[in-house]
Amino acid sequence: MALASLAGIFGKKVLLLTHAGADVDAFASAAAIHLSLKGKSKTTICVPEHINLNAKALASKLNISYQINCSFTGFDAIVCLDFNKSKMLGALQQSFLDFPGEKYIIDHHSFEKEVMAQQKNSLIDSNSVSTTEIVYRLLKKTKLKIPRHAYACLALGIITDSSSFLIADHNTFRVMADLMEQAKMPYSELVALFRTEKDFSEKIAALKAAKRVRIYRVGDSIIATSEVGSFEAEAASALIRIGADVTFCGYADKKIRISGRVNNRWLGRNRFDLARDVFNPLEKFFQGEGGGHAGAAGFNGSGSTVKKHLEKCVELVQKSVSKNKSMQVKEYA
Repeated sequence: MALASLAGIFGKKVLLLTHAGADVDAFASAAAIHLSLKGKSKTTICVPEHINLNAKALASKLNISYQINCSFTGFDAIVCLDFNKSKMLGALQQSFLDFPGEKYIIDHHSFEKEVMAQQKNSLIDSNSVSTTEIVYRLLKKTKLKIPRHAYACLALGIITDSSSFLIADHNTFRVMADLMEQAKMPYSELVALFRTEKDFSEKIAALKAAKRVRIYRVGDSIIATSEVGSFEAEAASALIRIGADVTFCGYADKKIRISGRVNNRWLGRNRFDLARDVFNPLEKFFQGEGGGHAGAAGFNGSGSTVKKHLEKCVELVQKSVSKNKSMQVKEYA
C-alpha cells in the first residue's frame, strides 16, 4: 500500500529533502509541506549542493528558509521530494543511506530500481506532471489546513514542470484551477514569484551554444549538441527554441554536467524518454548518474572533456528512435 497520508510524521522532527540543484518543482514541494505542517511537525528544508536560480528567487520572494548541505543528525524522518534515486543527492548520498530514521518519498519521475523507502512510505506517480501535483493530493488527503502561499507553491511546480502547460491533461488544469483560486493570485503574479531576468552570462551561454552546435539528423529528427561553459540547461532549451528536436548541452571542468531537452511536439510523436533512453543508459559507459523526465533530464559525472559523452547521447537517441529501421546518424557540417 502506498503512502496515503502525512499523519505519520506529525509531532516529529522532519527533514524535507530535495535533489541536488533543486528546481522549482522540488523546492515548491518542500515549501508547500513545510508551510502546511506548521504546528504539526518541526520541518527543515534541505537542498544538497546548490539551488537553481528560479527556486532561489521563489524562496526569497516568499521568505522561505532552507539549508544547503545540512546535517541529518537529530531528525526523526526524511521526506524525499522530486527524486527517486539516491545518487541525485550528490555529496549527501552517503548521509542519506546511513540515516537510521524513517524515510519517505514523493516523486513523479520514471521508475528506478533503487528502493529508497518502504512501499507504505512511498508515493510515486510517473503520470503526474509534477511532484507538487502529487503533494497537493496528499495534503488534501491528510486534511491539513493549507496556507495561501502553500497553494501558490503547488501551482508553481505544475507551471514549471509542465513547461507552462505544454505537457498537461484535463486533470492538471482541474488541479490548477483550484490552486489558483485558493492562492488568490492571477497567473501573472504566480509566474513572477520565480521569474528572474536573464543575466549577461546566461545570454552569452545560449549564444555560444548556438555558435558551437553540432547538428545531426536521424530520419526526420534533428539532434543538436553543444559544449558550453555554464548554464547548460538554459542553452539546451535555447537550441530547442531555434529548431532542434532533441538537444544535449554539456559542461566539463573536472565535473561534467549535461542537460537534455526535447521538443514537446516531437516527444508526443515518439515513444521516447530522455531519462530512460539516454541518461540512465549513459551510466553504463561513463562514471556518473543520470535521471529526470521524458522531456527534460540530465547527467552529472566527472572528467575533463564532455565530447564523448555528447556523442554517446546522440548514439543512444538514434538507437531509440530507429528501432528496427535502418536510420543512420548524419552530421551536418
